[in-house]
Amino acid sequence: MNFRIVKTLYKKEILDVLRDKKTVIMMLIVPLILYPLMLIVGMQLMTSISTSMAEHNYIIAFDFEDEGGVLKSMFEGAQEEGYSLTVVEISDLDNALINEEIDVYVRKEIVEGKETFIVTYLSAVTNSSYATDLVIDVLKDYSLQLTVDIIEEANLDANQVLYPIDIAIEDRSSNEESAGSLMGTIVPFMLVVSLLMGTMYPAIDTTAGERERGTLETVLTLPVTNQEIFFSKFLAVATIGIVSAILNLVSMGGIGVYMFKLMQGMGMDGGVNMSQFVPAIIIGVMCVLAFAIFISAISMCVCVFAKSYKEANNYITPLTLVVMFASMISMIPNVSLSSNIALMPVANVCLLIRDLLAFKFEFGAISIVLISNILYGMLSVMFLGKIYNSEAILFSDGSTSVQIFERRSNMKKGGVPAFGDMWLVLAVTLLMMIYVGGLVQVDDMKRGVIATQLIVLLIPLLASIYTKKDLKKTFKLKLPKIKFVFGGVLIIIGAMLVGMILTGIAGTIFKNSATEMTESMNYIMGDNFLLALLLVALLPAICEEMMFRGFVFSTFSNKLSFGKAAIISGVIFGAYHMNLTQFFATSLLGIAICYVAYKSESLLPGIIMHFTNNMIATATIFYPDIVKKIAPVLMKESLYISDIIFILALGIIFVCLGLLVLNIGAKKVQKN
Repeated sequence: MNFRIVKTLYKKEILDVLRDKKTVIMMLIVPLILYPLMLIVGMQLMTSISTSMAEHNYIIAFDFEDEGGVLKSMFEGAQEEGYSLTVVEISDLDNALINEEIDVYVRKEIVEGKETFIVTYLSAVTNSSYATDLVIDVLKDYSLQLTVDIIEEANLDANQVLYPIDIAIEDRSSNEESAGSLMGTIVPFMLVVSLLMGTMYPAIDTTAGERERGTLETVLTLPVTNQEIFFSKFLAVATIGIVSAILNLVSMGGIGVYMFKLMQGMGMDGGVNMSQFVPAIIIGVMCVLAFAIFISAISMCVCVFAKSYKEANNYITPLTLVVMFASMISMIPNVSLSSNIALMPVANVCLLIRDLLAFKFEFGAISIVLISNILYGMLSVMFLGKIYNSEAILFSDGSTSVQIFERRSNMKKGGVPAFGDMWLVLAVTLLMMIYVGGLVQVDDMKRGVIATQLIVLLIPLLASIYTKKDLKKTFKLKLPKIKFVFGGVLIIIGAMLVGMILTGIAGTIFKNSATEMTESMNYIMGDNFLLALLLVALLPAICEEMMFRGFVFSTFSNKLSFGKAAIISGVIFGAYHMNLTQFFATSLLGIAICYVAYKSESLLPGIIMHFTNNMIATATIFYPDIVKKIAPVLMKESLYISDIIFILALGIIFVCLGLLVLNIGAKKVQKN
């Protein structure tokens, strides 16, 4: 790669982007003007509403005789508190309330021998709702006054009887911690969303915009490589994203200083030492910059499949919604930055910024967030490079785009899913698993597992049917030779043994993740072996194989070599389980099953392999004594080096035997 050429192309892309007024507005105007404008307008609006509500005269009516006019005087005397209440006499109270001639009326009844005041109002009317709160406050004061009178008539000290103890609140959090905790709920959301908005338009312009203008072909005729073209485009979008991130941070910092000075001017107690936020800001900026690179590459990966500016806007809308929903996690209380969440894009950055602003420095989580975002960015850039190396994608007729949005009458029958459809299905499946499956699991864990697995099965199946794909080819619906099944079982047993070592190593590093996995598995399985076998072994074997070795692997293997398709599918399969302890072993198992599916051209061996793996794991939990007799080394709490070597050697032997069987079977098929 010639960096002089990259530099020249980079300048060209930056100039093209800056000529677009939308990009300049989103990059400069939004962060520098929108936030202060939102703050000032919001404060003025709240002040105006509060003043308007306080100055309004609220009309109250009684449905009882107010002896001595005590209550009337209390209501009208409440004007000293900053609002105005007027008591009127009206005969038809219900109609007067409905016609908004009065805001509230109060009636008095005897309920179980106790005098009860019933406040009637209209919750759909703002003035009526506000007046109700005022009326209730006055009635509470009236009730307190009656209580004091009764106590004093008994010659007792009312204050001592009503308040026998005093309560003093002592906050041990510093002013900086309190301010940081408050900022941590909203700042991450605003930062992430504005960062996406800053990269969205240049990503669209440098990909779909250039394709629509017809200038991409001209650039490709120049004596430059595809890598130099894509890298210069990525650098331009990433630059805009990073500048947008810095401007957002500066703008938010300015708002923070303004609020701090405003509070000091109003004489509020306690100051905030802004210098204490410097370490949090430095670490946060590093993570935000890494995230900016990641989100820039992701935006380009989404937009590069579009054939026009309008189509790119349609494609990036789901990404915007996903990022917005994920960034809202910082507003949810009691959600901590666990080792699992530290690997989740968007959510990890938001929670980390929230923790940093609250002075919670966990360097393990910080490292995971920073490294994961760098890795995600690198993977996204690598994927983007592969796209720009593929003329079939750059000049496609739509076979790699999201075909599910096209008219069904225009769809061609046959083939396997397109890349765009595959990523969309994965995203929708993940969201449905989190929201629908998660909600069901709150009520019943077992039903939640069933709902989640059905989501994993039905979404890719329905998408394939709707887009008129070849179901036999996509889901490999073919009866295999028996040797493929036998060889697959041998391979999965060997992969399980190797995966057990990987899981053990990951468990020592990510202890919280290992504990969460064990607790959830024990809760799902319960005490019924057959039910556990159905939920943990059979159902996932069918549903997950249809998704990952069917829908996903078929899509990848149609465009990529087997090795790349298997590795990417396996990694996605490992990430799907959302557990760091399981990730490495599950990815290995996914790759192994991909190999057998590729060799046999059938999904059935993979289903049996998947079932075998989960069945053995389930049997180990239910019948540990039997497993200990058969394979005592597998039940040891801690393994020696000799044990690890033995398990790895045994696993490799099983894998080699399985590969031998598969290759023999393949040779026989070729001879016939």
